[in-house]
This record gives sequence, C-alpha cells and structure tokens, in this order.
Amino acid sequence: MKLLLISYNLRRQGGIERLGLDVIEALQLNGHQVVVIYTKNIGAGRSGRLVGRLLFLVRLAIASRRCDQLFSMHALLLSQVEWLLPRRLPRLCWLHGVEVWGKALVPLAPALKRCRRLFASSSFTRDRLIHTSCGPWPEITVLNPVARLWENSAIAAHRPAEITKGLRLLTVARMAAEERYKGHDLVLQALNLLKVDLSKTSWHWKIVGNGNDRLRLEALTAKLDLNNNIDFVGALDDDALRAAYLNCNLLVMPSSYSVSVDGRASGEGFGITYLEAALAGRASIACCNGGQTDLISDGETGWLVEPNAEALAKVLREVLEHPEQLRHRGNAAIQLAKVNFGFIPFRSALENALYD
Repeated sequence: MKLLLISYNLRRQGGIERLGLDVIEALQLNGHQVVVIYTKNIGAGRSGRLVGRLLFLVRLAIASRRCDQLFSMHALLLSQVEWLLPRRLPRLCWLHGVEVWGKALVPLAPALKRCRRLFASSSFTRDRLIHTSCGPWPEITVLNPVARLWENSAIAAHRPAEITKGLRLLTVARMAAEERYKGHDLVLQALNLLKVDLSKTSWHWKIVGNGNDRLRLEALTAKLDLNNNIDFVGALDDDALRAAYLNCNLLVMPSSYSVSVDGRASGEGFGITYLEAALAGRASIACCNGGQTDLISDGETGWLVEPNAEALAKVLREVLEHPEQLRHRGNAAIQLAKVNFGFIPFRSALENALYD
C-alpha cells in the first residue's frame, strides 16, 4: 500500500513528533511505501513560513493523487488541507488529546467524520469524543504511543539499594505558563504541607525540562524555603534522562484534566514520561483523569490522585510510611509496560487497523 503521511514539522523534538516518526517506521517495516510531507519554514520570518506552507500544499496536491490512503498526524492539519484532497482518497487521522477536547473539537468534527478511521493515543481521548454531541464518528482505534528511550539499553536491570529510603522524586515536563496543568505548583504545595514529615527523612526532587515558567517556579521554591532539596536541571540528553529515571524512586507528575468555563481543555493525551518511568521500573503519581490512566492503575502500577495539594501530600506521606510500595508498584509498572506498550505490539496493532 502507498500511504501519504502528513504532519506539522517532524524535525521538532516533542512527543507528538516522535510518535509521528514511530508511525512512519512501523508502516515501512510492515512493507508499505510511505510518502512523508510535513510543514517547515523555507527561510526566516513570515515570508519563510509562507513559502514553506505553499510548498507543502503543492507537494500535497501532487502526492494525494498518487497514494492509496492519507494518514494525518494532526486533526487540525487535516481540517486545514481537506479542501485540496481528492474526494476518493480514504483518510486516517491521529487524535492526541487536547486538540480534540472541549470546544476545540467543534470546528474539526466535519473533517474527522469523513475519515475512514481515527486513532486515539488513549482510551480517555476516545471516550471524550464518544461522549460529545458532535458524532457519530468513524471507528476509533486506541493505540498508545511507545517509549523509544530504552531501546538498545539495559532496561532497569538494577535497583539502587536505597530505593526504599526517603523520597527521590522526579518530574519530566515542560514548564510553560500556558501548561501549568502539568502540576509543578501542586507538588510544591504538597511538599510545603509535608515539611514536618520530610524533616525526619532524606528527600530530593529533580525537575527535568525548561520553559517560560521556570523562573517563576524557581522563585516560588525559594519563597517556600524548599530550594535546598530541589534541583531544576533543564533539558537532558537521552543518557542523562535514563540515569535520572533510574536514580529516582518515584515519578511525580500530577497533570490534571480540566475544561474551563470558556470550553478550553487541558491535560495529558497520554503522557510518555509515565511510560518511560515505568520502563525504568518506577511507579508514578498522576491525577485521576487523563490519558495516563491507560498505563497507571491506582494501587497497582502507581497512584492516581485528585488535583489538589492535600490529596498529593497524603500519598507522599503514605509512601514515606510504606516505602515497600515503591518496589511493588514499580515492578508491576515495568511488567505492564514491557508486555503492552512496546514497539512490536504497536506495529502489529497499526497494521491490523489499516485493513479492518
């Protein structure tokens, strides 16, 4: 089969871009010819963006008449270019999460309804669509992203001997003012509530990532007098990131799903960092609603909490009192991740969905 895959700029380093590259590789390994077209600037400034978009549209117009199916990695992109596509061309589209939650879905719904099949990164995203009034929808296949961080590496073959002592927390997430749902403030508030408990043990919180909200979070950390135990380390390369996962004993990212009064939604479409932690044998603390619930089962592979500081502090206190749960839930997390969230089952499920 000759497939045309379209995307926004695949040269960026985000999780959605990595997923696009995984889809391309899986399709090629399954024997399909894949024509890839993605948006990119041709030169600097506004003129560079305009030239890049025009070139993308020209290539799309030509390739769409020479391929058997179109696979869009973005619902918004599909809705923007649908007018250019031949009516006969079957369409597939990937749904990541927030771009089809809340009021964002309404203008995209007509294009999505004309697809042969939709792919969702989580059951949570699929269910958000099913329970809206915008349907009916084409069949929606849930296909969780994969974590390639641990490929060609020893996957958590060891546990540091001191894993059950104290707290070695890790968060891997952007610190952006427009994405405060990631939960950094929530963790700071919970740690502040636990100052007496934490004074009796060793603890450390490593924060990986950058963004325009980092300076504010650093200032808040100092204001709460927690900065002696918290490190903002910025972005890490893959080797350093693997080491960070192995040297923590708990991933904490209480990213919360919500829809504001104006219909804007936020939350995790899946949350690849939870899967990376699981493949390192580390349990996670996350919030109750969001795509992360495909991987994190409360009481088994981690903890799911309500998005408030008191609930998070209660779980952290529980971990301090029952540190053996770190090992038990971490072991369950790695077993689930290795069996159900690998590239081989991803590749197989993608192939099966193409022909159903």
